[in-house]
Amino acid sequence: MRRLLSTGAVLAVLAVSAMAAIAVPASAAVPDLTGRSYVSLGDSYAAAWGLPLAATQPAAGCDQSDENYPHLVADEFGLDLDDRSCGGAVIANVVDTPQSVGGATAPVQSDALDADTDLVTLTIGGNDLGFWQLGQMCIAATAGGPVAGSLDGNVHASCAEQFVVNTPAGPVNTLETQIDQTVAPALSAALADIGARAPHAKVIVVGYPALAPDAAHTPSDGCYTSLLQGLGFRANAYPYTNADVELLYATQVHLDDTMAEVTAASGATYVSLLADSVAHTPCNPTDAYVNGITLSLAPDSVPVSGLPVGGIKKGAIHPNAAGAAFTSTKVSDAVRALFAEPDPTPTPTITPTPTPTDDPSPTPTASPSPSPTESPSAGVSPVPSASATPVAAATAGALATTGTPSVAGAIGIGAALLLVGVAVTLLLRRRVHS
Repeated sequence: MRRLLSTGAVLAVLAVSAMAAIAVPASAAVPDLTGRSYVSLGDSYAAAWGLPLAATQPAAGCDQSDENYPHLVADEFGLDLDDRSCGGAVIANVVDTPQSVGGATAPVQSDALDADTDLVTLTIGGNDLGFWQLGQMCIAATAGGPVAGSLDGNVHASCAEQFVVNTPAGPVNTLETQIDQTVAPALSAALADIGARAPHAKVIVVGYPALAPDAAHTPSDGCYTSLLQGLGFRANAYPYTNADVELLYATQVHLDDTMAEVTAASGATYVSLLADSVAHTPCNPTDAYVNGITLSLAPDSVPVSGLPVGGIKKGAIHPNAAGAAFTSTKVSDAVRALFAEPDPTPTPTITPTPTPTDDPSPTPTASPSPSPTESPSAGVSPVPSASATPVAAATAGALATTGTPSVAGAIGIGAALLLVGVAVTLLLRRRVHS
């Protein structure tokens, strides 16, 4: 009967153990980054071309927005931001070549770096590949073509038939070849330069959001929507053939993979945006992170061959406000991981609790009333650590996947288990002495 008596005490111990395990704090924390030096480098995807302009610019014509991901990240952590991103920048403009833009000149972006720089973000390479030119060239008149641009002066149904060539080894995407031969080595050199200029900085290379969907997120009838709607211009049109949607996505996958490999080889951190944005391309304009193409008669629109006035509205095939917020969230997660420090406060551990065991003394003779000195805590020995460990391990595993419960919830769970343990103890004691 004393063995049954210990059951209630064990439940009480488990209640206290559960409460202690749930209250364990996180093992790492992000230090206060307020005032730390942050330099943002990159092209129009970092600058957020098309969003409201920032009051100050690296140069007139950079079209940098103060709603871009560098500003959002800086605001979140209180960082001291020097944003050098500029629309139209190529990798050389980051490393050693001033950028002529809008009748002005933006200085070499990496000139902003020094030994006191704490954080660097970099989004670059799209213009070296010619993303913007490709986006215009592949605009199709109908879902079956033809496309606006041509490499050889002939009319083509798609860009795919111009950039994918047949070889004895099979079809070759020449855009992927350009990534391997041009973008990759230039990005590697840029990261080496950044490391030399800012030797103490955490460096994050940020990839590009998906501009075209994968097969799983492409409608059965394709993505194509015309630039025209009735007698006007369609907002956020996506005028690309099925073949070119596949080409754009495949090219982006190769670019993303290549940027990740180069970044890892340099010792920097890569943040890929592709997988988490593939469901939010302009093919799905109601939930897009990237603008489609909208023709406009506004004087600040980008001129297009064939249109006597107007052109493409600023921000086409670039992140919208939702896209900038999405990117900032991904980058902020990387910042937390890079700057996290071990919590100096030791993590509380569960102290082994005595468990009632059989009393080695002779069993007393029955008496009409309980002995005044008998109590549930008499004759105890330490509980083996194995009996407490599964509870802590299970609780820790739950926290890792679901997040830490509230303190009130933890207290409530523990109190309930404790009351159950006490009730069982009292009931069994009554049975023992009845």
